Amino acid sequence: MDASNVGRPQPLVGDAGKESIKHAMSMGNPQQAIADYRAANSLDLPASDAVYALLDSMGVTRHSVHSTALVAASSAAINHIQNNPLSNDKHMTLLEHIRHYMDFPQLQQLPLQLLDIQPRMIPFDICEKICKSPRLYESCSTNIKRVLWQQNTDLFRQHMFPLIQSYADSEDLLWMSREMTTNAVMKFTSRRRKNKSLLDISAAIGADLRLYMQTLGMIRELFLETNNPAFGTLRLDLVMLMHENDVSDIIGDDICHGLAWPLDACITKQLMDDRRVQELQSYFDRFNNENMPYGEISLILSSPYSRHVLAQYVLSILEAIAPESAVSQRYKELKFPRVLLTMGLSAQELIQQDHPKIPKDSRLKTREFFQSLLVHIEDTAAQPVPEATSILTINGIARQVLYTFVLKLAANQNMDALNTWLSVIGDFLHSALGISSETPPYQISLDAQTESRIPQAIPVSHNIDAFELDAFIQSIVSCICSNHRATATILNDMCLDLDLRSDVDGGTMEPIKLPLVKLLDQVGRLRHCGHEQMIAFLTGCASFISAEYGVDSASSPQTTIEAKENAVYCVYKLCEHAAANYVVDPAHIDVLKEQYNKLSLACPSQAFKYQIVSSNCPNASKFLLQ
Repeated sequence: MDASNVGRPQPLVGDAGKESIKHAMSMGNPQQAIADYRAANSLDLPASDAVYALLDSMGVTRHSVHSTALVAASSAAINHIQNNPLSNDKHMTLLEHIRHYMDFPQLQQLPLQLLDIQPRMIPFDICEKICKSPRLYESCSTNIKRVLWQQNTDLFRQHMFPLIQSYADSEDLLWMSREMTTNAVMKFTSRRRKNKSLLDISAAIGADLRLYMQTLGMIRELFLETNNPAFGTLRLDLVMLMHENDVSDIIGDDICHGLAWPLDACITKQLMDDRRVQELQSYFDRFNNENMPYGEISLILSSPYSRHVLAQYVLSILEAIAPESAVSQRYKELKFPRVLLTMGLSAQELIQQDHPKIPKDSRLKTREFFQSLLVHIEDTAAQPVPEATSILTINGIARQVLYTFVLKLAANQNMDALNTWLSVIGDFLHSALGISSETPPYQISLDAQTESRIPQAIPVSHNIDAFELDAFIQSIVSCICSNHRATATILNDMCLDLDLRSDVDGGTMEPIKLPLVKLLDQVGRLRHCGHEQMIAFLTGCASFISAEYGVDSASSPQTTIEAKENAVYCVYKLCEHAAANYVVDPAHIDVLKEQYNKLSLACPSQAFKYQIVSSNCPNASKFLLQ
């Protein structure tokens, strides 16, 4: 026996307690042994025997009495530990007295509470004991776990990777990040910073710089594997959450805090004003090519929020140049945002390199495209020149700026120019996704219920390009569906464009000519998001048609559908076509089914023949609630 324990009453718990009780009972009179233990441990209370007799007469078992007493005693002890600070010496003495209780679930909160108060004083052998016991580890507070994580990196990785992945997989965060131009960015920022996974990541780190840096390493690791821009947003959100919580020990050592702060302000306001641009330029002026943290910077710039506001800034410069394009001095202002966009789009490459170097962005070709775009900013009726638009097949910056320009055309309801550029975008889809137009866009997968068309895998290096296409498609649908006049125009054109006599039973249709619908059709055959957004577009159309059934056409001729039943039929037809021909990503099928059911609810009851319901829709029925 340890000399420090000689003469000290031993706790009668566990196997050692059982053996101690057996020994005491076998050495003489058992009643005397019990009395001696009560006296030695201050349990010889005069009224206890009378209380026991009373409780016995009431049918209360001794087990119930003792269990209740144990809970009450434990609660009182924990309260005493919490509210009576101890010196370091007394703290360690008490820990030595009660550490045995860690092996017993009913009592382990006593030593764990003591450890939580002074986590930096946890003995190494207790750390080892906790790490080897999953049950005990899960019972520990985050304060204790941080000490364990410092000694056991594997435990920290096991805790953090699921949280990081959960943030990236959030359907809500994904939807928000795909809205390229919106007035709700401030609300989006607030919702992201309150995301449970992000808050759990922050809580696990606390103010521990070492754990923070390890977390950044894990984010980079997952980004390198997937090229998923959601990890770039997480990198931005994490440093800004530390900023908002004033965790000075961390933000003072995060080399990207000076970038994230002004960039986040630009994102929130959806504006890069002169002051913020100067702050960003000053941040980069601190570095030279040898000491610039390319990997961390490019990871933040890979966030969709970063790239979208940068693309808007480029477009605003081009709009300022357009009236005096021949003599403007502002061309040089394009260089800074163009470099930042290049870094964001090339983040995976820059993080992988030992000696990072910003890739060349085909500057001459990019300039030619911008010069061409200036013509269209001045004259939206001008036709695109193939020589200038050819760069869209290989240049992400050109595509990013074009998407922003086209969304502005949609917001301004310039339908002719919009249709022209939507056709151009449809021509470079396969190149942008890094896939061949000659191979099937999907694989057939048979499950227990239905046949599914799984989208063709996109090369990891093109995942950001694929995300941007998804974001553009979602944003253009949101823009059109929020504008009644644009919706009415497209519905009327659909009725003229589609062959209403074609047979839809097999999901076949005559070639689609209307540029928006044609683009949605093209993307729906390649990308799950395209499938979702076609159904979202049809839902917006169906809602508008339903409202139109109660509107006098003479009162609002510009926002009225000329043939409501034909329009409903178009929605029905396109829904069946999408269900039969578009790809489905099993990871997101629940969101798709939700979208189909929104469409079903939005359809006007007056046109019952073409209701989107299982009994009417042989193709869409597999996505509808029965």
